[in-house]
Amino acid sequence: MLLFKYLKRQLKRLKIDLLTQRTFLAGGVPSIDNNNIIKTVSTNYEELEIIFFEHSPLRPGDVLIDVGCGKGRVFSYLLYKGLKNKMIGYEINESVGLNTARRLKQHKNIEIRVDNIFDDFPPDGNVFYLYNPFKDKMMESFRAEILNISHRNPVIIYNNPVHLSLFDTADFTYQYYDLPVPEYNYKFQFAVIKTKQG
Repeated sequence: MLLFKYLKRQLKRLKIDLLTQRTFLAGGVPSIDNNNIIKTVSTNYEELEIIFFEHSPLRPGDVLIDVGCGKGRVFSYLLYKGLKNKMIGYEINESVGLNTARRLKQHKNIEIRVDNIFDDFPPDGNVFYLYNPFKDKMMESFRAEILNISHRNPVIIYNNPVHLSLFDTADFTYQYYDLPVPEYNYKFQFAVIKTKQG
């Protein structure tokens, strides 16, 4: 039974990956800066289903920023589900980012920026997706940038929220979720964070 579930999951991943990017996107990539940045990993599609289609659906005008987009699996799932929102991915690892940009270039609503988000903080994004991309000091910098755009009512969807306590301040409010994925018998955690000014 476990083998069947594993194969079913891998086949679903392969199907979505091939339909959207024509390659299998599994596997991690080592960090290029172990002091500040966590290695690149691919978000599980079943988690994205729960986050974006059960708890925090994107509105038509939302601009999604994937901070540390890696191989673009978040975009793959949202494309597969038919979303047309503008989406911008930041990937500081040049090799990973350029390959992701090449694979997704036919999707005109997606832009991959091979850049450090702190050198080019997006002027038009309002929903930020993170899968624990930073260690604590860089996460503090990200928190400060979000406060600078609080007038835009930014929303942070923080999957695997290791540094959630950094948002436990008077400037933010958040909801924390610890949810089961019954089909694959595991649980995952994420938080939806908003600025109080917004």
